[in-house]
Amino acid sequence: MKKGLILPILLCANQNSMAFDYSLQPIISSSERYTSNIYMSALPHQDNWITKVSPGVNFGIRNEDAQLTSNFTFNQLFYTNQSALDINEQLFSIDYNHRKDRWQWGLDGSFNNQSSLSSSYSNQGTVLGYTLKQVMVKQLNIAPSLTYALSELSSATLNYTYTQATYDKNTNSYLSNYDYQQVSGTYNYLYTVNNKLNLTLSGSQYNKPLSSSNSLGSLNYNMTTNNDQASLGWQHTFPQQWVSYLSVGMNYSQSDLTQIIPAHSIPAHFTYINKAWQYIPATNIAQSELTKSTTGTGQIYQASIQKSFERATISLVGSQNQTPTTQGLQTQTQISVNPSYTINERWNTGLSASYAIYKMPTQINGYSLDRDYTSISPNINWRWTPEINIGLSYTYREQVYKNNTYSAQDNGLLLQLTYQPQINNQVK
Repeated sequence: MKKGLILPILLCANQNSMAFDYSLQPIISSSERYTSNIYMSALPHQDNWITKVSPGVNFGIRNEDAQLTSNFTFNQLFYTNQSALDINEQLFSIDYNHRKDRWQWGLDGSFNNQSSLSSSYSNQGTVLGYTLKQVMVKQLNIAPSLTYALSELSSATLNYTYTQATYDKNTNSYLSNYDYQQVSGTYNYLYTVNNKLNLTLSGSQYNKPLSSSNSLGSLNYNMTTNNDQASLGWQHTFPQQWVSYLSVGMNYSQSDLTQIIPAHSIPAHFTYINKAWQYIPATNIAQSELTKSTTGTGQIYQASIQKSFERATISLVGSQNQTPTTQGLQTQTQISVNPSYTINERWNTGLSASYAIYKMPTQINGYSLDRDYTSISPNINWRWTPEINIGLSYTYREQVYKNNTYSAQDNGLLLQLTYQPQINNQVK
């Protein structure tokens, strides 16, 4: 991936000019995190102190028309109370954009080999909303984009996204390999100085292979969900640095759950029918498929308002969307608030708070997976020197299921130190 992406991009960046700037910046960060409920599970809770050491490097190159930035980070995690969880992660990302006349195109890419415990701390993406154990996941993301300025007031953008996730030694049925791809087109129009409209059409496919077994042997399952969305958005800028945004649309999905029953044989046997024993000869049954299709529609929306002050900003966002799962479309309704305040040149503080409602269309083994999720996280950061930053944050998480059979809370504390040497860019 590195050679296949970086070398062509470097050639494109230098085709019009031999002069370019490049930067190479090493980064070293270390953090100490405490969590009172590492698995976000019901009693008994498992607390832990987690030490993370993260050396990394940023690389960038640019000329008049193009810019490329990339990052590689190596995480080493140590779990004080459970040394068996000690693990290392590798994170790589690349971003390229090029502008020429009315055209702008770009490419975002990443490849992460990361623990499910790390990703689930801030992402409640599984069906159950928590991770039963630590599983490594290799995730590849590729997202090219193309924008054309139709006029000074309008533009059209085409985006494509591909994601592939593969879990290692996965024994958790709620963490399955999957791949996802989406194509979307957006038309933007600035019809007044303070008002902007956009129309977005998108189609996506989510594919998730599953497996299980019974007396017949191995049974293979595969779930494919196709989503089509259409939304209309409006952004308005008010006086005194107020900005609002509203987007409404519809979502249509079709999910196909296919069960592949392997070929098998039923041996000869006697059975009691109509008050008499009857002999049934041996039977060979060929492989067969059983597909169950479900369709659904839902409303999607997003509303936000943001206010900027001399030293502070505050934003309020409300949204509703649907996410495909093995049980159908999971509807997520969320509201969040994010204020921040700059105390002086070295100190700043902020707060991230959200409340989300997850609603599933079906139950699993008679239990509802509908749940409420709350997260509150205040933080404060100190720029000790131009090269050293220190951050301290507290996070409270709570998850409550509507059937009252399961609830969990977690208190977390994070202290992080980041060192980034100041290295001047070079010109060639």
